[in-house]
This record gives sequence, C-alpha cells and structure tokens, in this order.
Amino acid sequence: MSIFRTALRVAAAHPVYLTVYVVFLSLLGVLVIGDLGTGAAAAASGPAFEARVAVVDRDGSELSGALVSWAKKNAEVVTVDDEPLALQDSVATGAVDCLVVLPAGFEEGLIADARAGRDPAPLEVAYGTDVQAGALAATATSRWVSLAAQAAALEPDATASEVAEFALAVADERVDMSVDSTGTEDATGSGLAVYLRFSTYSVMSSIVVVAGVTLAAYQRPEIRRRNAAAPVAPARLASGELGACCVLVVCVWAWTCLVGVVACGGSLTGVDPLLVGLALLSMLPFALVPLAIAFLLAQLGLSEQALNAVGNIGAMVLSFLGGAWVPLALLPAGVQAAARLSPSFWASSAVEAALGANGVTPALLAEVSTSVGIVALFAVAICAAGLAVGRARRRVAGAA
Repeated sequence: MSIFRTALRVAAAHPVYLTVYVVFLSLLGVLVIGDLGTGAAAAASGPAFEARVAVVDRDGSELSGALVSWAKKNAEVVTVDDEPLALQDSVATGAVDCLVVLPAGFEEGLIADARAGRDPAPLEVAYGTDVQAGALAATATSRWVSLAAQAAALEPDATASEVAEFALAVADERVDMSVDSTGTEDATGSGLAVYLRFSTYSVMSSIVVVAGVTLAAYQRPEIRRRNAAAPVAPARLASGELGACCVLVVCVWAWTCLVGVVACGGSLTGVDPLLVGLALLSMLPFALVPLAIAFLLAQLGLSEQALNAVGNIGAMVLSFLGGAWVPLALLPAGVQAAARLSPSFWASSAVEAALGANGVTPALLAEVSTSVGIVALFAVAICAAGLAVGRARRRVAGAA
C-alpha cells in the first residue's frame, strides 16, 4: 500500500498538469460543442443562422457559376479576394465558416469523371472557427457536386447548362445549409457524441502526461537502485504503481463524463439513459490506451518535457484520426483507412453507435463490444511492448 500511496502523492504533486490537462481541456470540449450547460430550454429562443461561405471560382464555367448561384440562395456568401493571404485570413479570423475553391477545369473534369464512372474529385475546402457550420456547408456543397455528377452520368448527351439546371432543381429540394442554434447535434450524433470525440484528445493527453510523470519517477536511477535493494517483489512494486495510475484513469474518465453529461444535459432530453451510459462506458477502455502509452514511455526513460511533447502531439494526431477536429467523411480515402488503425476511431465508433441507436439491442451490444474490444487490444499490445522494453533495460543494467 505504501507504493500505491506514494504513486498517488507523486501524481498529486503536479497540480498544474492536473488543472490544465484534466480540468481545462474538458471545459474546452464544452466550448467545442457550443453548449455551456444551460440546456435546450435556455437556447430555445435562439434564431437560426446561415453558414458563411466563400466560393472561389477559378473555372468560370456554367457549372461552377451554377454552384455559386446555388450557394447564394442557401448560405451567406462572403466575397474573398483570390490571393493566398486573403484566403488564409478569411479562414483564420472566422470571417467565413467554409471556404470552397473551384479549380480551373472543374466543369470539364466533373463531367468527364461522371461519364467515365469515376467519383468526382473532392472539393478543396477549408473551415473557419465554427467547424460544425463549416462541415455542414462543405457536406451540402459536396452533395450538390454529387447531384451534378449523377445528372451528367444519367444523361450522356446533356450539356453543362442542362446538368447545372438539374442539380439546382434537385438541390433546392434536398439541401438546407442553415444552422439551428437551438441544437448542438451534427450529422454523426448528439452533442455528447461531439464532446466525447473531442475528449479523445483531453483524455489521451492528460493521462499520458500525468501517469507518465508518475511512472517515470520510479525509473530514476537512484529510485530504481533503492527499490531493487528493498525487500519488495518487482511484481508488487509494479502493481502499486499501476494501481495508482488506474485510479487516475478512472478519475479522469469520471470527470470527463460528468462534464459532458452536465454540458449536454439539454440535448440528451428524450435519449435512453441506457444508451448514454453505454456511450460513456465505451470511453473507459479507451482511457487505458494512454495509460499503456505512458507505461511504455516511462520504460523508455523519457524526460518530463518529452512526455509533454509526446502526450500533446500524439493526442492531437489520434483525436484527429478519431474525427474530433474534422469529420472523417470529408477526408481523403487514405486518411480514412489510416484512421481505422487508431484506437480513437474505434472509441468514437462505439460512442456514435450507442448514441445513434433507438434502444439497447443485442446487435448494438455486439457492435459496441467489437469496437471496445479493438480498443482494449490496442492497450494490451502497447503495454506488452512496454514490458518488453522494461525487461530489456533491466537486462542491460544487470549486465553492466
């Protein structure tokens, strides 16, 4: 128990890390979903607003012109000069929610691809500060392009003007780019799903740094020599260290869930509590992944500064692959394939499956269990690598 308590004291001796990584980043997730916990009733009087879109037409064709005309009817179109600094500034300052660039040859390439049976080339899109509004506008624009491609494929003899007319007629019936401020839901689920996807970053970074610093403290040469001379079995020493870190993991997970439920309370009205609980529980195995990473990094002997760097950069990359920053559907196929090799993707999949279901069914439990099981395998594999590294280092130290 003394090892366990000492490890907890080591973790508690870093209040700045606990405050910044655990508390601050969780509250930052609340800002991401745009819900400060006031509930849906407080926001019910908020009016809907249109996404601000800038369309840079470098093609000057009938099809690109039709897309611009359609955007003007369905969104607040912002005029931006077609030069690098102006385009970057419009996105960075939030002047536009979505910047769409139609390259030269847009019309010719789209029609040729459609009639050759190929998918249209993805649009060049950038988001402003309101990622949800930008993603919605980008999705609607991509749908318009898909409609134009379908028209070109179905009518091989149709002119570009006729293709544009068809796309305009159908898109006006199916697409609405307005954003309702009374809700925080996106295409993949409720506000809680958005929050939990972002939490893959906060959970990953906080546990890697805090648990890593705690475990690394026991890897210092003088501490290792003293522990080796003490009448304590290595297994008992390791169990005490990891036990304290598991308490940290549960506390971070519980805090993250509490903040998410309180912040999204309004949007969860009418959602089956069992589904909410299933989504929250799906995040607990994911929290074991950063613990395994922290264990591996500690066995490698990384310094405190290196732990901070790896924790932040690694968490940023993994959360991106989990769809925390940009919907994966808008990313290239190669990135989507790579995302399946990350635990954050499967954790997000489990959350979205739970919150997107109508009720708890055997099929849902099987789907969530599969995703959670894959996440657990990531944790086991990384932990095994850490054990192998630790054993190798002890052999080298013993030989020396």
